[in-house]
Amino acid sequence: MSEKNSEIYEAYDMEVYQTSRGRGAVILKTDMGILQLKQLDVNESRLNAEFLFKEKMFESDFCNIDRCIRNKENELYTYDRYGNPFVLRMFFNGKECNITDQYEINMAVDNLAKLHIAGKKVFDSTESDVHIRINGDFKKRNMELKRVRNFISKKRPRKEFEDIYMEAFNYFFKQALECERSCLDNEGGENKSHLGYCHGMYNQHSVLINYGEGEPVIATINFDKFYVGNQLTDLYHFMRKTVEKNNYNYNVLLNILKRYDAICPLSQEDINYIYNLYCYPEKFYKISNQYINSPKNWISPKMLEKLHKVIQDEDKKKELLDLMKNIKLN
Repeated sequence: MSEKNSEIYEAYDMEVYQTSRGRGAVILKTDMGILQLKQLDVNESRLNAEFLFKEKMFESDFCNIDRCIRNKENELYTYDRYGNPFVLRMFFNGKECNITDQYEINMAVDNLAKLHIAGKKVFDSTESDVHIRINGDFKKRNMELKRVRNFISKKRPRKEFEDIYMEAFNYFFKQALECERSCLDNEGGENKSHLGYCHGMYNQHSVLINYGEGEPVIATINFDKFYVGNQLTDLYHFMRKTVEKNNYNYNVLLNILKRYDAICPLSQEDINYIYNLYCYPEKFYKISNQYINSPKNWISPKMLEKLHKVIQDEDKKKELLDLMKNIKLN
């Protein structure tokens, strides 16, 4: 047992047999099963909300999730010897979902649909007021893009990344403005049938698959950014990441929509909503955000590589969106 965290382990009613490193966390083998210890990076109010949300999801039969565990003092977090707060969560054996494997993609999509059914059930039964996030906040994002452009336009001399960024900016910003206009044109028309709790960052890192005896067991983790909103945004984010990893394969996109539709029916309005989200230059926006929030005296070669990739992949994305315009599931 790691001596470094021994005082944290002692705060819980458990016996630790073995520890190992995970993604920014410690994975524990205990008499309570597999657990994850991670430094708390949200406030107490958010952690309490996460605890209650996950307990209600568990009660709604969405059981394989990383529920928070209270310590002996009935607290959701425990301080180490240096005053750093840590939270203990349930965890699971298994490997991250391989989004280049069609079988595992299918499992992840089915799991997401079931998550959304439970998330909608929990939202519908919630008596207290819950903040509902409006998706497609394109106006705010576009203001941030303009801020990055204005900053770089005043720089002299510019680095290679900044020159290429400015050359590409107008092309991607035009797409961003079109999405903003489309969002305003349809304001108030968002389909409320998909309103419910969302995972917030559903991707291959949030899905663990355990191939043991019998049927594979799937678990869902990393609910750090859960919220109430249009659940189709979860579907869009998973679809975008998966399609890109499969070289913008249209059949992968179509299969994801069909798998989800088989459990949570999608209308043509829903397809149009997802299409509009996909039209937004998401990756260009993320690179812009990363640039403006990082030191400017040295720009990582990785950022330049990402910018080149976004520009190079644009034709593939355009072809994919042209096909997506004509999708009719029903």
